[in-house]
Formats: sequence, structure tokens, C-alpha cells
Amino acid sequence: MYNVFSSFLSEHQFEFNLDEMKKDILNTKSKTAGKVISNYGGWQGPSLEQISKPFIKVFNEIDKIVAGIIKELRIKDHVKLHNYWFNVNGKGSFNRPHNHFGAIVSGVYYIDTPKDSGKLIFKNTYPVHEYYGLNIDGFNQYNSTEWNIQPKENLCVLFPSYLTHYVESNLSNKDRISISFNYGIA
Repeated sequence: MYNVFSSFLSEHQFEFNLDEMKKDILNTKSKTAGKVISNYGGWQGPSLEQISKPFIKVFNEIDKIVAGIIKELRIKDHVKLHNYWFNVNGKGSFNRPHNHFGAIVSGVYYIDTPKDSGKLIFKNTYPVHEYYGLNIDGFNQYNSTEWNIQPKENLCVLFPSYLTHYVESNLSNKDRISISFNYGIA
């Protein structure tokens, strides 16, 4: 059964040491002005293409998963990492609904996720049950209008770049820290 969420929305739990990554992100934040794209409050770092040392192992794993997705999608073109950026969202910060136009696979990797720091929400713009007026027996990722993922440290979430998504407000007094990224045609 095809649906916008299951086309390749996937979660992968890694087991990397996050200390060096967190230190690098916070160091970058202290030296670099943030930009505003979908974020309200918080800090979004510059778009990066060269993978710095603390993140090489993470992106090596993500590359393998993306290669599997590209194979399943039967895309013949060479797909590679286009860019990545750091996100540091303090209390009250959130990300407005957006997509990653121009990419094929997008994702987020969570570095620090305090309790109540905001879920990742995906919007299904074509809920089949609503379109056909169907009665359903409970919602799941196949038939929901929205589907959410609770962030946790070392979790990597991959999704179709066209999929509209947003991040709830961080209600914690601590920063939520993550890395977002896009893969596209080389």
C-alpha cells in the first residue's frame, strides 16, 4: 500500500559518542551567525558540504541507508550528500512547516534531545480516508493526516524531501541540538 509516509519514512538508531559532535556544533554556533529559514527562534547554522571529522562516521552510515533507499526507488542517477547544517533550538524555538525542495532524501540526526523539546511532525497532504470519506478503525502512519516522531539522542530520521514537516516548540529549558541534511542528484 503506497502512502506518503511509508514511501521511505524511516528511523535508524545509531550508537555514536555524541560528545565531540555536540562540542563541535556549539563551537560553530559561538563563531557563526545563524540564519532564518524555517526556524522561529533558535539557531540554524550555515549550509555545509564538506563533512568535518566528528561527523564522518555518522554520514558514512547515512550514506549506506540512503543508497538502499535510492536502490528501492530505482533511481539510476548518482545521488550524494548535497548539504547539512546544525540546529540549536532553545526554549520556545520551533520550525514552521516546510519541505526541502530540490533534494530527494532529507533527514535529521539528533544530538541532544531534552524531554519536551518538541516532536518532528510530518503532514500527509493526501489522506486517503478523507479523500474517499472512508471509515477507519484507528490511525497509524499509513492513514494519518499527521505523523509524529519523538526525537531521541542518536536517532536518525530519513524522509522524502517533498514531505511537509515541522518541529514543535521546545518546552524544555535546555537546547535541542540536531543536524539536518539533504541528498540529491550529484
